[in-house]
Amino acid sequence: MILEKFVEEHKGFLVAFGYGVTSVSITFFNKAVLSYYGFDYSNALTLGQMLFSLFFLVIMKHFKMISYPDLNMDLIKKLSSLSLLFILMVVSGLAALAKTNVPLFSALRRLSTLIVIIGERILLEKKTPADEIQSVVLMVVGAMIAGWGDVTFDFIGSIYILFNCFVTAGYLIYIAKKSKETGLNTFGLMFYCNIISIPATIVLTVITEGQGLLQYENYSNLGFQFCFLMSSVQAFLLNYFIFLCSTYNSPLTTSITGQIKSILQTIIGLFMFGDVVLSLVLVYGLLLSTLASFWYTFIKYRQTINRARGA
Repeated sequence: MILEKFVEEHKGFLVAFGYGVTSVSITFFNKAVLSYYGFDYSNALTLGQMLFSLFFLVIMKHFKMISYPDLNMDLIKKLSSLSLLFILMVVSGLAALAKTNVPLFSALRRLSTLIVIIGERILLEKKTPADEIQSVVLMVVGAMIAGWGDVTFDFIGSIYILFNCFVTAGYLIYIAKKSKETGLNTFGLMFYCNIISIPATIVLTVITEGQGLLQYENYSNLGFQFCFLMSSVQAFLLNYFIFLCSTYNSPLTTSITGQIKSILQTIIGLFMFGDVVLSLVLVYGLLLSTLASFWYTFIKYRQTINRARGA
């Protein structure tokens, strides 16, 4: 009874905390699977995440915890292009993480925010405040400096991150459009993206990684099994917590939590896997990008306060 009362009174904070923790931890579980255990098969990990997400969505709908329309061919046709972006986003993100260290991965992915701003201006004619653009540009400049100072810099990994930023930006812009066209909620979009994407991901995995998967030797390793399972489960939990955070809290809370987790991810990643060689330029770039994140969060907070006063 006491626990239920505590959860009810603090559910907003608990959901935001859950989102932050899950968002940070999934990156490290993914990195552990791909690098520490040498499972260099990002497509197979993507497939595992999709299957677990689909499983949880079906189970939660069965117990009436969530709702979305049953399988519909018309919706499949409408969402096929979104599902393609979804596959490319997940696959390229994991491939990039396998080849770069966590701090640089976290920093360089901030480029997607700048691409979203440009895309919204061109496609949706949405204007972004100048100070917000400036803070995002500083994030990106800091990330570029960090990349320049990273002696473990991987060119192919950076190309993957760049591609992932463009695909992620396209997915975020397009998901808003498709949500309005179909009337689907977050879970409906997740269900259809996963169910459309799984067959193509199976084919991609078999063609590109089939032989390696047959020869991989750590399947019986309990540590690998745990990390793979946690990575797959948290892929769903992350989307679920984002939905809950936007429901129980404001978009500002979600935005601030996202920035805080990105900063924590960078700090922890500097020391966790031992794949970061510190240099003055790298530290300066990461610091600049992190401070720009704080500035961006402050701008969003000020915008919310001004809107509240205007109302």
